[in-house]
Amino acid sequence: MPTPAAVMKRRLRDLEARAAELRERIAVLQQEADQVEEQATRWRIGGEIFEEVEQELREGGAGGRAGEAGEPEIAGAGEAAESVSRYVPQWSEGADPARLPGLYAEIVSFVSGADRPVRVPDVVRALFGEGAGRSSQEGVRAQLKHLVERCWLASEDGRSFTAVSR
Repeated sequence: MPTPAAVMKRRLRDLEARAAELRERIAVLQQEADQVEEQATRWRIGGEIFEEVEQELREGGAGGRAGEAGEPEIAGAGEAAESVSRYVPQWSEGADPARLPGLYAEIVSFVSGADRPVRVPDVVRALFGEGAGRSSQEGVRAQLKHLVERCWLASEDGRSFTAVSR
């Protein structure tokens, strides 16, 4: 029969071995978490750059000083209204919303399919899910207002959006 001291030493060795095993697993998981976080950071930065470019296009710019000496003229970099009309066309009879650029087509489709006026958070949840941040809301708000300006959607108060009755 083992002595109490021997039982205690065996239990201590088992616990120490288990702790070492858990530390190894933690190290592997930490390395994996660091890799995933690095990927998430890259995607976050890419999304921010994408939003900046979209905003520039909406505002009529094309990312800089077009037409300066040695720089090529960028289509749509002129007058803001002209650029906007190239990016999101004015609605016209027979216009196909599916041909709108980027998220505009998805926004028009969602709003058109809604049975009531929708607000920005409704659209953001439909497009990006529950975890979408404030920057997504502001981008979608700008797109919704732009679609109203171009007669694809309607809004009486600038906060609720509906499909245009045609």
